[in-house]
Amino acid sequence: MKLIFALFISLFLFQLPDGIGQSVPQNVHATIVASKSGAKDVLNLQYGPSIQHTLNLYLPAGYTANTPVLLLLHGGAWNMGGKEYTNQSAIDLRNRGFIVANVDYRYVSPTVHGKDLLDDIDNALTFLQKNSVKHHYKPDGYHIAGVSAGAHLALLYGYTSSKNIKSITALCAPTRLDNAEILEVVQSRNLLRNVEMLADATYTPGNAISAKFTAISPYAHVKAIPTLLFHGNKDELVPYTQSQSLYHVLQQKNIVTKFITMEGKGHDCGMNQPDSEKKVLDEIENWVKKYN
Repeated sequence: MKLIFALFISLFLFQLPDGIGQSVPQNVHATIVASKSGAKDVLNLQYGPSIQHTLNLYLPAGYTANTPVLLLLHGGAWNMGGKEYTNQSAIDLRNRGFIVANVDYRYVSPTVHGKDLLDDIDNALTFLQKNSVKHHYKPDGYHIAGVSAGAHLALLYGYTSSKNIKSITALCAPTRLDNAEILEVVQSRNLLRNVEMLADATYTPGNAISAKFTAISPYAHVKAIPTLLFHGNKDELVPYTQSQSLYHVLQQKNIVTKFITMEGKGHDCGMNQPDSEKKVLDEIENWVKKYN
């Protein structure tokens, strides 16, 4: 389940110019790829008006109305990359028997903020629900997972949505974006502007931190959704303490949770090594099946 972390890490440290990723909408033609095993991939389904409002739907062989449906969100510091980052991950999870929607979403910009990205996810989920009859899968009760920025969005959406989210899985997630320590780390990575656009607010060291940064912090919105967390304790981009802090909040509120430390792993969360990759896949599979 390669998450293209080498590309992700090399790109994560840089910002894109304003407007990149906000392409003029165009017609996206879905294609269907069927395998001899009976699995079927429906690629480039358009769920909204933006060119980034697309998803790939991976359908395993022999799935039923009880097969878990999982939304997968890519990373990229909220302003780069796309579902190509997580396509192989989606296929790997599909091969473990899940229906997987690998979802793309817009980038933050001066006019696109965190609430807009959550709207994208909500629209993608609604699109999946509407297409459940066509593709013969369950119409409600989906799971959501993400990597890095996608993990942040998975948590924030799951905790704030009124839809029936069965479980959340988050790998190396930023979870608390409203304290000076993390904002200084973000600033040192040249990513402060991304977080400011996400929050639709500005941060000046030494000044009071706007409540808008709390509004985009998953820890401030937790609710009773089973939450599986992974984090490498050598993560050089998102501090390990981010997942650690959320885990403690979930425990305090008696919310079902599990926190898996990926020993010695960085921001790839061990997904580039076969043994640790299998560990993550096994844990995700068990978690989703348990709470389906």
